[in-house]
This record gives sequence, C-alpha cells and structure tokens, in this order.
Amino acid sequence: MKKISYFSLRLKIAVFILIGTLIFSAIILYITHHYVYRTLTDSLIEQGHIVATNISELAAEKIIEEDIISLKTIIEKNKYNSNIEYILIEDFSGTILTDTYNANIPSAIITGHSETEFNDERNYGIKLISGQNPGTEIYDIKQPIKEGLLGFVRVGMKKSFVDDKIGETIIYLSLVFLIGTFLAITLTIFIITLQFSRPIAHLTDMAYKISMGDFNKPVRVQVKNEIGILAEAIERMRESLKSSIERLKNR
Repeated sequence: MKKISYFSLRLKIAVFILIGTLIFSAIILYITHHYVYRTLTDSLIEQGHIVATNISELAAEKIIEEDIISLKTIIEKNKYNSNIEYILIEDFSGTILTDTYNANIPSAIITGHSETEFNDERNYGIKLISGQNPGTEIYDIKQPIKEGLLGFVRVGMKKSFVDDKIGETIIYLSLVFLIGTFLAITLTIFIITLQFSRPIAHLTDMAYKISMGDFNKPVRVQVKNEIGILAEAIERMRESLKSSIERLKNR
C-alpha cells in the first residue's frame, strides 16, 4: 500500500494559523501604534508646555526691564531636556528678543508659527513645523507672556523622539508576535499530529487492510474524540466482517 502523508493537512492548518495570527498582529500593531503615538505626542507637548510656562513666568519682569541678558540666561537654564530643539522669546510684535540659536535661527522656524491658532481651553498654541535639518519636524509650542501683552515663549520639541519610540515599540512587538506565532504553530502541529494526523493515518491503513481481507489485526486508537469513535466503529465493522466470513467458510 502506498503510504498516505498527512503533511498537507498540517501545512494547511499551519498556514491558516499563520494568516490569522498575521491579521491579528497587524490589527494589534495598528491600535498600539495609534495609542502610543498619541500618548507620546501628548507627553512631549506637555513637557514643552511646562518649560514654556516656567519661562513665561520668569521672563515677564525681564521683558519689562528690557534685560536681554537675563532672558538669555533663563532660556539657557531651561534647555535641559534633550528633546528640546530650541527656545525663543518674542515680544508682542513678533520680534525675537533672545534664543538658543545665538541669533542664527533657521528661516523655517522664524516663519513657522506666524499663524498659530490658540485654543481657549489650554491658552497656548501648537504647530508642527519643519526643523533645521531636511526631513525633521518640530512641535512648536507658543506660550503667551501676560496673555500676549508682553510677548511669547516658543519651545520647539523634537518629533523624532516620538518617531524613535514608536519604531522601537513596533520592532519589539513584532518580535514578540513572531516568536508567539512560531510557538503557536509548533504547538498546534504537535497537537494535530498526536490527536489527528497519526490516528487518521492509522485508521486509513487499517481500512485498507480490511478492504484487502486482512481481519486479524484489531483497530486501536488511544484518543478520546471523534477519531476514537470512528476507530471503534471500524473495529466493530472488522469484527463483524471477520465473523461473517468465518461463518461462510464453515458452511
């Protein structure tokens, strides 16, 4: 008898599991990307807002006194966060009084926040602008000083922080899903082999022997499922055929 291979069954099930896992993983990664992106962006903007608020409180008096040196000292002391690209202080007309670029401010940053809209609830503006280097983006946070009567503090927060963290998170989750998929497929194939493939192959072999007139070997399958019920039915059929043939021979 040609031996029947049930590898194709295991392969098909493995492919179905793989496709299902990939679809599920893609959905989870999309949801995770959206949630983490929103969370990290909010956290980054909040960091910039806190810095801008602190500077605006300290800068009000210095602007009135026209103490530019003290304003410069204030912004330099507050540029402690590696995610901060720049800090600027403008007067009410938009003229930059001091900055962390030492007056070499990129034109994209100078014009980037000229039309910022302020939200009444948060009382500060946010705009995504182009950075100094090509392809970079910055969240420009504009905080009024004394409701804008004295000027504004602008803090630029690097969007690359969010992008880098998102990339690290997606890579980590992808590796977890990849390992999990491999383990799930391996475990499933192992269970299928024990519970289905081997018993089915054995029953196929026994059915072939019975069809060829070999009734001597009993059908034994040590599984308690539908395959076991089928094995019991084949065993009863074997015994019945064997008894019938023996009766015919005796006649």
